[in-house]
Amino acid sequence: MDWDASYVISRSLTLEVSRRGRLVGATSLSRQPSELDPEAMPAFLEFAAGSTPRGAFERLCKEWEVEESGFEELVSGLLDQGFLVTSEGEAGAGLPFEWFGAAASHFGMLQDTFRVMSYRAAIEKHSPGQRVVEIGCGTGVLSMFAAKAGARKVIAIEEGLVSEVAAAMFEANGCSEIVELRVGNSRNVEISEPADLIIHEILGVDPFDENLLPVLLDARVRFLRPGGRLLPYRLEVCCLGIESLEDPRAGAALTMAKARELAGFYGLDFGPFLKALEAHQARTDRSRLVIGDKPFDRKILSEEARILDLNLQEGDLDLVGWSASASLRIVAEGTLGGVVLFFRAHLDEHLRITNSPFAPMTSWGWDLRFFSHGIDVRPGDNVPLRAEIDTVLGRQRMVIDHA
Repeated sequence: MDWDASYVISRSLTLEVSRRGRLVGATSLSRQPSELDPEAMPAFLEFAAGSTPRGAFERLCKEWEVEESGFEELVSGLLDQGFLVTSEGEAGAGLPFEWFGAAASHFGMLQDTFRVMSYRAAIEKHSPGQRVVEIGCGTGVLSMFAAKAGARKVIAIEEGLVSEVAAAMFEANGCSEIVELRVGNSRNVEISEPADLIIHEILGVDPFDENLLPVLLDARVRFLRPGGRLLPYRLEVCCLGIESLEDPRAGAALTMAKARELAGFYGLDFGPFLKALEAHQARTDRSRLVIGDKPFDRKILSEEARILDLNLQEGDLDLVGWSASASLRIVAEGTLGGVVLFFRAHLDEHLRITNSPFAPMTSWGWDLRFFSHGIDVRPGDNVPLRAEIDTVLGRQRMVIDHA
């Protein structure tokens, strides 16, 4: 911690009260959420408008008895957790190293030549002579494609420890003069000149679970010049009804059956526990990611249903509280157990990439969402669906079930 450096609360910070009654904060998908001691809030809030630790400490001392060593330890911890960043948006010393922050997690993505080369084709088409920003550059490959395609300048933004790999990659590939690496969350980073093109590959198998919408909403306002381009610029979210080959409730049912036997073991009334356990089972996620080399092998029972069609470049991306309805038109007889959720990301007006089960296998895999219970269906049936975007600890995801 530098006593005279200016720090500010991260724009990516989300605070929630956990079920245990603890205040929990999250700033990154690559870092585990952390608890924030309520007693630290007065010191933490001193940085809301930006402050040096020295200035914050002096103001606190006017109202509280504050030990200098304890205050320094607190601020250092807030920096390591990513709760505080520099006024320029740079991350603290403790860079996220889990999930996307680790270099190893990018190996599968780099092996996905369908994904990488689709992006490369669009980048080489739209980057020459442009000022480019890439959000979440990872190992830096897409930024280097832009640089080698003739971009005037590339700002590569990465918040995780993999940024050290990206910096070395830029140097090794002769791109350091064109590509400027900014280490931090894109919602904190400041840039000096608007971009003509923003490249982003922050799509999850659930297209929203890498916080695509709030990140792009911020980037459009602060980074993109009027008339600039996002790549991808459009996102369709679709689904197909599938037959469930197993009952997704089987595991929950087995757990409840075992729990009911506890009363006989201990001679006690376990009614309240069973009620709480059953409520927990009802909240349990019924989604499953499928990754492998074999073709999609689920029986498809419906035509494709489009749930959402977003113009990422100009449309409304503030979908807090959003919900929608759609319906599955059944084309085959069976038991409708859920859907396979997938997206089409339009890189430009001619190129797109998808994790549809009818397209080549990608590193995204397939997102199977099992319904709360199966439905027997026949060709010609229409099954209504309801969908919404939910947020837990700052991380968005789509929730879908039959209506």
